[in-house]
Amino acid sequence: MSSIFQIIGFFIFLNVCYVAHSQTAAKYYGIKSYYGFIIAHTPDLKPISQTNPYGFQIEISKLKTSDKAWKTCFCYGRSGFALSYFNFANPDILGNAYNLSYFVEPYFTYKGPLKLSLRGTIGASYLDTVFDQETNPDNVLFSTNLSFLLGLSLNLNYHINDRYAINLSANYNHISNGGQKQPNKGMNFPMVSIGFDKIIDYTPLKPKPQELKQYSRDWSYYLGSFASLRSADREAESTNHPLIGVFGGGLKPLSAINGFNLGAELWYDWSDQKQVQQQSLDESSFSSAVTIGHHFLVGDFYFLQQFGVYLTRPKTIQPNWLYQRYSFWYRIAKKWTIGASMIAYGRRADHMDGRLIYMLK
Repeated sequence: MSSIFQIIGFFIFLNVCYVAHSQTAAKYYGIKSYYGFIIAHTPDLKPISQTNPYGFQIEISKLKTSDKAWKTCFCYGRSGFALSYFNFANPDILGNAYNLSYFVEPYFTYKGPLKLSLRGTIGASYLDTVFDQETNPDNVLFSTNLSFLLGLSLNLNYHINDRYAINLSANYNHISNGGQKQPNKGMNFPMVSIGFDKIIDYTPLKPKPQELKQYSRDWSYYLGSFASLRSADREAESTNHPLIGVFGGGLKPLSAINGFNLGAELWYDWSDQKQVQQQSLDESSFSSAVTIGHHFLVGDFYFLQQFGVYLTRPKTIQPNWLYQRYSFWYRIAKKWTIGASMIAYGRRADHMDGRLIYMLK
C-alpha cells in the first residue's frame, strides 16, 4: 500500500498550495458522477472486493491568477471544496462513504478550449458500516467511522464556452484511518467520472514571465517534532497510545522543484511499551533512524520521499530494519512549517503523524 501513498502523496501538496493567495479570477460550480472498482491489495480482501462502487459529487472552486499564487507550483490552477457520496455496492459489509474534501487542480495546458489538469484531494470520510467483531467481522478495510480520504485524478476539461465546461476524469481514491485503529487494511478504488461545470467571470489565461521561476541553490536546515496515536494491538481493536518524536536534517535543491535530503529522527512509542510489557520483553520502546531521500519543493510546499534505516528499535515488535516515509509540509511563516507523514514497510502502510517544523535556514 505504500506505493499508493508514494503516488498520491506527491500530489497532496496541491491541496494546500493555493489557500493563502486569492487574486481570484473565475468561480466554478460543478457536479460529477462516478463508477469504479475496488482493488484487493491482499488475498484476504478478494471476497469483499468484487463490487463496483458508484457515487456523485458537488463542488465549488476558484481559479487563482496572481503571480504569488502561480509561484506555488509554477502553473495555473484552481482549488476548492467538494461534498461526495460513494456507495460500495455491498451494504451489509462495506456500506457507504460521505466525504468532505479540499482539492487543488493545476493545469498542464491552459490555452484553447481543451485543458489537461491533475487534481489532488485530501479530506475526511464518514463510513456508516465498519468492522465489528460480533456483527461485521469481514470488514477488515475500515474500523473507524471517521477516516481520511486521499485522491488523485487526471482530467480532460473541455470549455464549451466561457460559461460552461464538461470534464472526463480517471480517479484513484484511498480511504483509511491512517493506522489509528485496527483492523485498517484501507480501501483503494479507482473510478472514472463525468462532470459538468458552470463558470462565472472566466477570462483567458496568459503566460507568466520566466523570472518568477528563480530559486535558491543553498542548503537549508530544519528541526521539528511529531506526534501520533497508535493501537497497542496491531491486529485488533485496542486503546490508542501516544507516539512522540523529534527530527532534523538538511535539504539541498537540485533544480527549481527537486531536491536531496538527509536527516535523523528519534521517537518513543507507548504502544510499543505496552507490547513490551505484555510480552515481558527486555527491549526499549525508543526508536532512532537516519533518513535519506528526495523531495519536491514547489513554492511553500515540500513533499519528501525518504528511506529510513533504524539505528535502534524494539526488534521483536519491529523486525524490519528499513522503512519508507512519505511527508508533506507547508510553510505557514518565514521560519515555521506544518505537515504530516506516513511511515510504511514495503506495501504495508503503518501509521500517520502530525509535524511541526522550524526552518533554521
